[in-house]
Parts: sequence; C-alpha cells; structure tokens
Amino acid sequence: MDLRKIVPRILSAPQIREQAEQFRQEYIHNEDVPVDIELIMQSSLGIQVIPIEDLQQKCHIEGFISMDLKFIYVDEFQYVTDNYYKRVRFTIAHEIGHRILHRDIIDKTNFESADEWKKFRLSLRDESLGWFEWQAREFAGRLLVPIDRLVTEFKAARNEIIRNNPGWKNLKIGDELFSLVAPLIAPKFDVSTDVIEIRLIKEGVSNYFN
Repeated sequence: MDLRKIVPRILSAPQIREQAEQFRQEYIHNEDVPVDIELIMQSSLGIQVIPIEDLQQKCHIEGFISMDLKFIYVDEFQYVTDNYYKRVRFTIAHEIGHRILHRDIIDKTNFESADEWKKFRLSLRDESLGWFEWQAREFAGRLLVPIDRLVTEFKAARNEIIRNNPGWKNLKIGDELFSLVAPLIAPKFDVSTDVIEIRLIKEGVSNYFN
C-alpha cells in the first residue's frame, strides 16, 4: 500500500465532538470530572499501556496505538514522572481518538514497533498527518473536558474572579479572561491550563453569555 495515498476522512469539529459524546454515552455514562481515562481504557476498551524508554527522544512522539488496537505505547519517562501526569492523560485520550476516528486506516497498516510507527508517520503527506493529529486532539479535548461541565466551571470561576476583583466585572469574555480562568478550573479536569484555554476558545464558551 502506498502510504502517501492514505487520507483520513475530513471531519469537522462538530462531527468529532459528536463522536466524543457518543463514546462518553457508551463507555462513561456521565459527565463527572476528571475523566478516569486509564480506567476506561483498560476496563471498557481492553487496552493496556506500555511505557517505552526514550520514545519521545528517539521517535519524536509521545505515544502511539498498536496496529491491533490492544496497546497504547507512551514515553516511559513521562509515564513515571508526576510533572507529566496530565500530559500522559491527554496522550492516552488522543490515542483513543485515533482508535475511534481512524480505525479503518489503522487496520490497513502494518507496524509493530515504535520505529515502524515513526516510518509510517514520515511516509504520510504533511496534510494527511495534520488531519490525523488535529482530529485526535479535538476528540481528546472534548472527551476530557465535557462542554456542560466546562461552561459550569467557567461561570463559577468567573464569578469568583469578579468577587475578588469588582473592577473586572465588565471584563470582556475572551482570551484575557480565559487565561485568568484556566488555572482555576484546569485541576478539576486534570488537564493543563493550555488544554482548558483551547477548549474555552474552540467550544465558543463566550456564546453562552450572549
């Protein structure tokens, strides 16, 4: 198979979010946060995590899912280091995204090691690789940060900021406020502040206040 001809289905953000919500209904059944992504991966999907030494350094990737969809490989240093805990959670959700969104393509490939996965990635056209990765990131973001809880936590954090700083009552809902709110609510979802800021923007949270 000519890997250069592999092209993922072009999915819009709403389509990807719909897939994430379908996954939530089937495997999670609630919007409790933080999402226990490792438990879901193991007990509901039957996927195991396998740490690989120097995966990020040698292959410039932080994780990948096996061809048989039974294992998610992650960088060993990140997996055992507390400072990377949230990053690994996102990596796992990201790889689950590939399983849900790109299973048809994964089934057609043939790789069994990190080096072979790296060769597979390098063989893809930049445009195709970009679509693969963007779609998996969007899936992971919505899965770990459900929209209803995001809006609820944002409103609560915004009210707290205004109580402590009355002069900011008329602060426009946008990037500046998002950067203030993100550190307050990120721990509730067990994701980084960057992930929360991205979700606040992409999910159009400001529209809930119009």
